[in-house]
Amino acid sequence: MAITWIILESLCGLLCGGLVAALILGLKAAGGQFTASSGDPTGYSPRGTWPRRGVFTVLDQYERAPKFTFGKPAGVNSVGVAIRFPFIQEFLLVDIRDRPENIPGQVCITRDNVSIQVDGVVYWKVIDPMTAVLAVSNPSNVIRQMTMSVLRVVIGEYTLDELLSKREVISLRMETLLDRFCLPLGIDISRIDITDVVIPTDMQRAMAREAEAQRERRARLRRAEGEVEAVKNLAHAAYIMQKNPELLELRRLQTVGELGMEQHTLITLVLPYDFSNIGGGGRHLHSYTLEENKDFLDALTLAEEEALKAAEAAEAEAEAEDADESEAESPAPPSPPAEDDLPPAPDFGDEDDPFAD
Repeated sequence: MAITWIILESLCGLLCGGLVAALILGLKAAGGQFTASSGDPTGYSPRGTWPRRGVFTVLDQYERAPKFTFGKPAGVNSVGVAIRFPFIQEFLLVDIRDRPENIPGQVCITRDNVSIQVDGVVYWKVIDPMTAVLAVSNPSNVIRQMTMSVLRVVIGEYTLDELLSKREVISLRMETLLDRFCLPLGIDISRIDITDVVIPTDMQRAMAREAEAQRERRARLRRAEGEVEAVKNLAHAAYIMQKNPELLELRRLQTVGELGMEQHTLITLVLPYDFSNIGGGGRHLHSYTLEENKDFLDALTLAEEEALKAAEAAEAEAEAEDADESEAESPAPPSPPAEDDLPPAPDFGDEDDPFAD
C-alpha cells in the first residue's frame, strides 16, 4: 500500500512539474524572450521581422504576425493572443511603427550645374505585413538605396536657389516618387526631410557677395524713400509756416534752447526786425486786397524809376560841369612858328657828281 502511494505521489509530482515547466516555457514564448535566428525580438531587428516560437504568442499594439502553415501564407494575426501548432506553423513578427532611415551624403548636380552634397532622413512604416514579408527580405536597405537614387534625380530638377528656398516642395516630390515604388511592397513613406546641403566654398563666397549687393540695393531704396518723405514733410512744414509766420520764430527759439543745452557753445542769434508780428501780434491790423497790393507795388516801381532818372540826370549835370572846368583851366596850345623865322637851308655846293651819267 505504501509503495502504491509513493508511486502516485511521484507521478503527481512529475505531472505538476511538467505543467509548471510548460507554463513557464509558454510565458517565455509569449513574452518574446527566445533567441531567434534573425536576432533578439525585443530589440531592433535589421529586417523588421523575426520568427516567434511558442504555442502561445502575445502580440502588442504595434506588432503584427503573418502566419505560415507548411511554408504557405495563412493570414495575419493582430493584437492579442495568437496560437500556432508546433512544427506546422510559424509566426514572423512585424513592427508597424514609423522608423527613421538616414540618407548618407550624396553628391548631386543641380539644374544650373552646381555640385553639392545633400544629406537627409526618410521615415517609413509597414502598412501590409504579409506583402512586405513576401516582397522584400531587407526593407531598410531597399528604402535607403531607392531614396539615394530618387534624391539625385529630384535635385537635378531644381536650381541651387530653388533647392535652398523650396525644401518642402522637394521633399513632397521625393515622397511622391518613393510612394510609387514602396506602396506595392506594403510600405508607406511617412516623411522625407533634407537635413543638410553642403555648398562649395567658391559658391558660398559668390552667394555672400550677391546677398551683400541685394542688401545694399534695399538700403539705398530705403534711404531714397526716406529722403522723399523728408522733402514732403519739409514742404508741408514750409506751407504751414507761410500761413503762420510766428511758427518760424517759435522754431528758432526752440533751436536756440537745444543749442544752449551744450556747454561751450557760441550762439549767434538773429532777431526779427518786426517784433509786433511775433505771437500773432499783427493779426488785428488791416488786411489789404490783391488789387491794393498790386497798386502799391506799381507805385514802388514808379518811384524807383523816377529816383533812377533823377540820379542819371544829376550824374549827367555833374559830368558837364567837370568838362567845363577842365576846359577853363587847361592852357592854350603853342602856335606853329612862321616861315620867316626858319633858319636857312645848308649849302652843300654845286659840284658835279662823279658817279652821275
